[in-house]
Amino acid sequence: MEIRNLEAFLLLARSLNFTKSAEQMFLSQSAFSRQIIRLEEEMGCQLFRRTKRNVELTTHGKQFLEHAEIIVSEYNKSLVNLKDSIKKNGLLRLGLLNDLVDETFPKIIRDFVGSNPELDVIYSDNSMSSLINNLLRDEIDCAYTLSHDAKNVPGISSYTVWSESVYIAVSCNHPLAEKTSLKIKDLAGAPFVIPTPDTYNLGVLHMTYLCKNAGFVPNVAAMVSDVNSLMMLVSSDVGIAFTARTAKNTSLPGVKFLPVEKEEFAPLETDITILWKTENPNPAIKNFLKSAENIVNSQESEKELL
Repeated sequence: MEIRNLEAFLLLARSLNFTKSAEQMFLSQSAFSRQIIRLEEEMGCQLFRRTKRNVELTTHGKQFLEHAEIIVSEYNKSLVNLKDSIKKNGLLRLGLLNDLVDETFPKIIRDFVGSNPELDVIYSDNSMSSLINNLLRDEIDCAYTLSHDAKNVPGISSYTVWSESVYIAVSCNHPLAEKTSLKIKDLAGAPFVIPTPDTYNLGVLHMTYLCKNAGFVPNVAAMVSDVNSLMMLVSSDVGIAFTARTAKNTSLPGVKFLPVEKEEFAPLETDITILWKTENPNPAIKNFLKSAENIVNSQESEKELL
């Protein structure tokens, strides 16, 4: 039983409104609904009665509400205890974006560990949406990820490591593969492979924004939960995909990456970013950011010498 599914249940039980509850968890309504459905399937009963006009708890839902509140409350207490332990012992909990391959990150880690041998580091990887929720719930201290406007989430601070250009991944057999670069409007009518909203909601919104401003709605052929699956479907010519340049490092044979030409309406860069909860008092965050700055400044100096 996942704690975020219980939190989704509690939000909906209090508001009885799918839209408001989904917004509070930074999820699309469909992704939020899937969390509720997964919980109901796990419990083996219907927790909410849904009609076109309203949502209400079933008898089983009312019985489960009190138990869910206790479980989530105890979970949050354990987080508080862990935070106290972190302050005493020195620990950085670092979340990484699934399938993100970046040459700068290992350098930052080596600098951080070398400069702070007394600190322990716990690593985990997750989807974009989950990383943000984990930061807000104090389950991790920092996230190393693509931004896609995540740095504008209230209560989240950010440090940009470097900017990443947007590319289009296509099968080498696709007609677009004959081009050397693309405009967003060139993609109209082409089938797309995209991440599921619950794994990368902000990235999906960014892609949709670019397409709509070019005058079309993306034709979604498939939705996947990780980059490896996305590349496999692109290689199979199921569809094309928006990617970052770093995705080349996890690509398959038969996939070509085409740069997107810059247009006034289209913000065609995203950032490799370190995110953290603004109010998080863990001093290890400051040390990690210092290591990131050291590496970024060092790389900038190397570029100037070339």
